[in-house]
Parts: sequence; C-alpha cells; structure tokens
Amino acid sequence: MRLAMIVNPMTDQNLQLAAQVGVTDIVTIYPGLELKPLLETKRRVESFGMRLTHIERKIPHLKFVHNLPGRDQQIEDFKTLVRNMAEAQLEVLCYNWMPDEDWQRTSGDVLERGGAKVTAFNINDIDKNCTDATPAEHEPTSAEKLWENLKYFLEKVCPTAEECGIKLAIHPDDPPLPVLRGQPRIIINNDAMQRVVDLVPSPVNGLCYCQGSFAPAGEDTVAGVRKLAKHIFFAHFRNTVGKADNFRESFHDNGDIDMVEMMRAYHEVGFKGAIRPDHAPSMAGETNETPGYEILGRLYAAGYMKGLWQGVAGYRN
Repeated sequence: MRLAMIVNPMTDQNLQLAAQVGVTDIVTIYPGLELKPLLETKRRVESFGMRLTHIERKIPHLKFVHNLPGRDQQIEDFKTLVRNMAEAQLEVLCYNWMPDEDWQRTSGDVLERGGAKVTAFNINDIDKNCTDATPAEHEPTSAEKLWENLKYFLEKVCPTAEECGIKLAIHPDDPPLPVLRGQPRIIINNDAMQRVVDLVPSPVNGLCYCQGSFAPAGEDTVAGVRKLAKHIFFAHFRNTVGKADNFRESFHDNGDIDMVEMMRAYHEVGFKGAIRPDHAPSMAGETNETPGYEILGRLYAAGYMKGLWQGVAGYRN
C-alpha cells in the first residue's frame, strides 16, 4: 500500500507530520495552468522525503460536463494540466463528473465521537444549507447527455494522457443520488464505474474508487473493488454512517463500512496504487475552516490504515 494524503494547509509542520506517520505520496489540489507553481510544490514535498504524485479537486469542469460554450477550450486547459503533470513527473489526475462544483454537504459541524466535527448531508436541508448545489443558470443536463459529454471528453483527453503517461481516475458523485435539485447525476454506483472504462477503452482511462461515496447508496464496495480492480488507479478510504439521502462522515473506525474487509479486498487484488484517508473529522484544537480536510483526523486515519494493512497482509518487520 502506498499511503497518500492531501495536506491541508500545506505548511511545513503538516508536511513533516505526514512524513512522520509514513505518508509516501502527496496529493495536491488543482494548481492552475502554470507549470512553475507545480514544480515548486513538487520540490517542497520532496524536501520532506515524500513524492508529489496526484492532483485532484477544484479542476474546472462544468463547461465540458454540461457541454456549455467554451467546452473545447476547457478541455484544452485540462490537457495542458496533463502535460504539466508529465513535465513534473506526477502520475494520476483525479477528476469528477459531478454536475455541481464539487461534493455536496448540508453541514460541516455535526458532532462525532468525543465532540469531533464531521460533514453531513441531509436531503431535507438541501435548499437552505447546500450552497454548492444552487440551481444552475442553464437547464438540467439529462443523464443521457452527461454520458455523451463524458465520452466526448475522454475521446479528446485520453490520447494526450497516453502520450504523457498520466493516468486519469474518475471520482464518483458525492452524494451518490440519481438526481439532486432536478439535476441528474450518473457516477453513482459500481456499474457506472464499469461503464466509464468501457466508454473509451484506454490504459489511462481508470477510476478513483471512493467507498464512502458508494456505501451510503447500498453498493457492495468490497465486491466493487474486486470487480473493478484492474481499473482502479487511486483509492479514497473513508467511513460513513447512514444512507445516501441522510448520512454523516465518521472516524475511520466508527462507521457502517467494514474497513477490515475493504482493506483485505485491496490486498487480495494486489492493489499497487496510492490510497488516502478522506473526509476525516476535525479534532480538538482545530478551526474546522475546511471541514473534512483538517490534519489531525487524517493523521489518526493514516495510522489506522497502516494497522489494517499490516493486519490483512501479515506483518513483516
């Protein structure tokens, strides 16, 4: 297992803490289209003995998701990012097909064990609290059109990614609801993930498997890992409590998902990619300015994940 982490904020102390708990791969949020900042982040990460290998989150995508004016230019920008990643010797670009800007929550301060704060989603609170899911300025895009647009996108970007040696990993919709505020959503189950890789067969067209996105929808995530193993380039390891229309995050050892069986599945399929803790609670002393992305809960999760891995793999000193 290659233990990865988004370090937020990316201070020297937090980078050092990540290195101390055994993180090998650092994941950075979209850095823009200039190469220089990416190279500077790479050098900084390497100064702490780790590698910058992945980019994910906040990548501009709404124009090509919905086929809006400027779609082809936004795809060209995406390809520029791929080329920059190759220049900086990164490995995986994690993107999503969420019709909104990003994952959706209706609260960022629900209490978990010991008063830790976690994000939560309740469909009944969507109108008053979920600011990222406000109605779009265009008509809803049908599920059929979302799939057509995804195929168009992959046909355009896969040749560039192949040429550059960069793997593309699609992240599921979060929450995994078929419709949210009148807008269909398509990457909501294991079958959808299989359909993505079948749309445009390519060695770089793959998946970011996020168990916390699928489990609340009742998907068998252990079976999903086993079925999709050869296409999984990146994994998000997190736990949740509840169902797709009403759930909360949890400590990694305190939710509904069988984390032992999930880690066993990754071990038994021979997963060689990076896996990172995701959406960890904000703990005592943290500001909770970025719910789900504070550092202390991730450090706890990293140790828990390493313990699980050694347990299922057989500890070797």
